[in-house]
Formats: sequence, C-alpha cells, structure tokens
Amino acid sequence: MNYHNYETAIIETYGVHLVGWPHRVNFISPLNIGTVGNIRKLQDALKSCICYWTVLSPAEVKSHAAELNMHHLAGEIVCKPCKKCLDSEVPQKR
Repeated sequence: MNYHNYETAIIETYGVHLVGWPHRVNFISPLNIGTVGNIRKLQDALKSCICYWTVLSPAEVKSHAAELNMHHLAGEIVCKPCKKCLDSEVPQKR
C-alpha cells in the first residue's frame, strides 16, 4: 500500500478510508514500525475490528478530492513525487 500518498493513491483512487488506526502508532508501513509493541497494537486493532476499511460514498470522495485540490492550490504538497530514475538523462540504446 502507498502510505506516503495515502490521500491521493488510496482514498481518492479507490474510494476507501482506513478507520481506527491505533493512537501513538505512526501511519507508516507495518514493515517500518519500529517496535514490537506498536506492531502488536496494530495487529490487535485489526483483529478486533477496531481498525477497518470503510467505503466512501461518491459524494464523500468528491468532497475529499475538492479538499485536496484546495490544499494544492494553496501551495501545499498534496502527494510526494516519485523518485526520478537514475538513468533518465542518459540516452537509451535502441
């Protein structure tokens, strides 16, 4: 899952939202969560259905997209840009 661009890559694209992420656990990939205690908090929240996916209505998705657009127009960074390929400036053999 794309945690860096969650707002655009997940919510806006698929129309779903993750509800109930545990407090004091950073919203990052579980692979990158640093402590076993935080992993267990997340696992317990998922198993007990405290943390779950919910489907947004088309109106909610449209509202979310409009909000992101307002942040973008205000000059805020809405999504993290992809890394540029190392060989993008090098001519390719054909």
